[in-house]
Amino acid sequence: MIMDSKQKLIEAKTLRQFLTRLFKKAGMLQSHALQVAEGLVATSLRGVDSHGIRLAPHYVKEVVAGRINPRPSFAFHKNAPGAGIVDADDSLGIPAGIFAIDQCMKLSKKTGIAAVAVKNSSHFGAAALYALRAARKGYLAFAFTHTESLVVPFGAKRPVLGTNPICIAAPCAGEDPVCIDMSTTNVTWNKLQMLKAAKATIPAGWALDKEGRVTTDYRAAEFLTPIAGYKGYGLGLMVEILSGVLAGGKLGPELTPMSPINSKKRELGHFFMIIDIAAFDSLSRFKRRMKSLATLLRSQRPAQGVRNVFVAGDPEKIMYRKRSKAGILVDASLIEEFNNLSKQFGIASI
Repeated sequence: MIMDSKQKLIEAKTLRQFLTRLFKKAGMLQSHALQVAEGLVATSLRGVDSHGIRLAPHYVKEVVAGRINPRPSFAFHKNAPGAGIVDADDSLGIPAGIFAIDQCMKLSKKTGIAAVAVKNSSHFGAAALYALRAARKGYLAFAFTHTESLVVPFGAKRPVLGTNPICIAAPCAGEDPVCIDMSTTNVTWNKLQMLKAAKATIPAGWALDKEGRVTTDYRAAEFLTPIAGYKGYGLGLMVEILSGVLAGGKLGPELTPMSPINSKKRELGHFFMIIDIAAFDSLSRFKRRMKSLATLLRSQRPAQGVRNVFVAGDPEKIMYRKRSKAGILVDASLIEEFNNLSKQFGIASI
């Protein structure tokens, strides 16, 4: 592993404990502080750094600014045997998402298929957190969320939809669930911010400038483009329908942006769906068939220049194993932010 002198390897356990203390000191409920810390660290372990521990300072600042309710009371309205809506009471998205997917699993045991929408929430991190949580318990799980207007519709010049990710996770014999977690854009907004911070050239087709023109200049990149043109635009619209329209919340242009941080509530919506596999087939048979499918895909002959054919989620599984042993590589700038927050809240530094 090549490590810059300004970077530091930190064990997941150490990060988890530090972030839990930090979130609790910021005023969050103990259970929610632990959920958010575990969620961010788990995401970084999987190599999804754009949605991992780097978000912790942002979340704390949102609590301090009054945007986030650190001690919310979730209200679950069961409107049908297999459907309901969660009012997240302006919570951070991770505790709200966990509450919603757990409610969804409970409903599905009686109905076979269940869906739960969430309103009045905030950024919920990586969608895989929720789909994997359910898939590890033997369910086929889906997770969606909308975000503020960052994506220009196909053929347009100004943004309307968000990055609007799609996630599905399926149990698989002998390994962690197969998990597809992707934005409906060529790059996530958080990853673009990482590229901009690094003053890196933006790959062609990923971003547009303020006039809606394709740009590779990190200084000019303002908006995102949908994957596969009009097809990605359609997928993003689907997520907006589920997470915004159906949940009864605000829509793209009405949503409060993630930055700059202020006291204005974000009022984001999410959508979760669970299929109880046992309602269709035995779980053990399903997992064996998933393993057969994954093996078939991985056994394909690689194209020229390609070393391995992967199944969705394979790179994250590989990174999880590496980082669980070696630790998570943390940039000096993030360590400095952690240390400043330590002083602000009177806790031991990382």
